Amino acid sequence: MYLLVPEVPSRRDEYEQTQWVREECYRFYVAQRRASCTYLQLMDLWLRAPYCSECILSYPFNFKHFPDISSANWEEDIECQLGEEASARAKDAEAEGASSVFQCKRCGKDLAPWNGDEIYIVHYHLEEHYQIPLETAGRTVSKGLKRKILRLYDNKCFACGETKNLHIDHVLPRASGGTAAFRNLQPLCERCGQKKGDSQPEEVEVYSDIYFGPYPSDGYEGLFW
Repeated sequence: MYLLVPEVPSRRDEYEQTQWVREECYRFYVAQRRASCTYLQLMDLWLRAPYCSECILSYPFNFKHFPDISSANWEEDIECQLGEEASARAKDAEAEGASSVFQCKRCGKDLAPWNGDEIYIVHYHLEEHYQIPLETAGRTVSKGLKRKILRLYDNKCFACGETKNLHIDHVLPRASGGTAAFRNLQPLCERCGQKKGDSQPEEVEVYSDIYFGPYPSDGYEGLFW
């Protein structure tokens, strides 16, 4: 008789998994910041996700009484909440007789509002959800983190694209309490760094609808599914 012994991940396995998740978060964060922010802005990144009626009841921060996308008014709701591209995709799916257009983030249930499914939109703060520190005890950037920042930003100044004389800038200046947390670091060239100086960044909220996009293929290797 063979006994199935559950595999318990080692501390090394857990560490490597944590590091991989963080690397994916960093990569995704930088991509969104490039698309949405300037070097004078500090970004709060939120991931928006669809929840079904059953799962929203168990969501710990549920304050919703009415669905964001109702079955009675789904075309207008999707366009209002998610934009024209998502609305067009949903209309095409309905016309083609598809069984769903979205999937519940929590349980994976197929969601088709034209078939009576009510859809709720839940927000995940990227760093808080994946337990990435928003602040650090110190303000000094380690050599390893400096190399990582430069690599993720393609060894270019985030402001102008210059590739020479780069340094790691604190978006919120150290003089104002800015720490060495990943979100607060960016590569700048000497000229852009001098231009920025100790100016206070604008904090902006950016929302990603990646969970409302088409379900990825089997070859997808990213984090956010």
